[in-house]
Amino acid sequence: MAPTIALAALMILFAFSEYIASKTRATISSVLALAVLMLAGFWTGILPKDIFETTGIKTFGTLIAGLLITSLATTLDFAEMKRQIKVIIIALVGVAGGTALIFAAGYAFHMFDFALAGSPIFAGGSAATLLITTALDGKGYELIITFCLGLLIFQKFVGIPIASYFLKKEARAFIADNNAVAQYAHDNQSDSATKPKLLQIPEKEQKASTYLAKLSLIAAISYVLAGLTHGVVHYFVMCLIVGAIAYALGFLESGILQKAQSNGLIMFLVTVLIFSNLASVTPAMIAHIVGPLILFMSMGVIGVLALSYLTGKLLHVSPYLAMALGISCTFGFPTTLVMPQEVASSVASNDTQKQAIENYLVPKMLVAGIITVTIASVLMAGAVVNYF
Repeated sequence: MAPTIALAALMILFAFSEYIASKTRATISSVLALAVLMLAGFWTGILPKDIFETTGIKTFGTLIAGLLITSLATTLDFAEMKRQIKVIIIALVGVAGGTALIFAAGYAFHMFDFALAGSPIFAGGSAATLLITTALDGKGYELIITFCLGLLIFQKFVGIPIASYFLKKEARAFIADNNAVAQYAHDNQSDSATKPKLLQIPEKEQKASTYLAKLSLIAAISYVLAGLTHGVVHYFVMCLIVGAIAYALGFLESGILQKAQSNGLIMFLVTVLIFSNLASVTPAMIAHIVGPLILFMSMGVIGVLALSYLTGKLLHVSPYLAMALGISCTFGFPTTLVMPQEVASSVASNDTQKQAIENYLVPKMLVAGIITVTIASVLMAGAVVNYF
């Protein structure tokens, strides 16, 4: 397939998935719809297996992901992180609960290798999968590698609708509180945002290319700093940290992707990128690991929801929100950004409510996803590979 045609096919699928999400009022998330459409395309042969390499998305999308996370740092300054300490606790305890039940099931059903390899992936996603599968490659663990890929792909089918359901419940309860709506409708417009900052450049002197250049510079600095830690701090985490510092100093602006006129294209590239592993999965492979997948996904989900619910109760956080935060480990970013936006669009009756819901949910879901997918799962995977 020619690169131009391949790119058009992916963009059409992406647009259609967003149409489905709009028509179902986020009951079927766009990322879930896209996963189903792409999987069907690969299995029927309509989509070539090398479509991501042909279009260059697999390489370029990975580079762009750093820019997107850097831009997200402008919503997660240090004051915001302090406000989200309950979110961090709920996410970590939820992952611990899911991992504990996965280990218990692996021991009980004599599939401990599956449980050990799968637990970091359930707690996170692609980075953990890369670590695990690379360590197992060539050591006779082909079935476990297939299981890991299956878990990475199909846990989204379970986690996304669960999180979407709970977020919609939370959003409806949220807009019933007029005081909360009024507060969060202007949550990002703090007094400090209007004061001149050390590295702030006047907006009139900046173009779309200027904003992209600044994002790229911060992402590049983050890459270098992450390399100096020799893998201790993940590149995406460093993008978040350095981006937050740059935002606090005024070098980066809130809503910088919109100002760069690049938000739509970047979201397309990164969203499609997360499904690149679908190209390597066949029905025959799934048949061999369907039993372990059902078992460990079920145990993981039960453990996450139970511990997130209980932790939310202890911390006086809504059970709906707590369980959505916990289960975010099954999909992570960028779904943690896209889903609250879709929920806000489907639940809100006006622009003020929509903005308030986004300001309320997006920072929490982003923090939960970063804590589980980018940090906890990678640390777990680093420990697990030593066992094999």
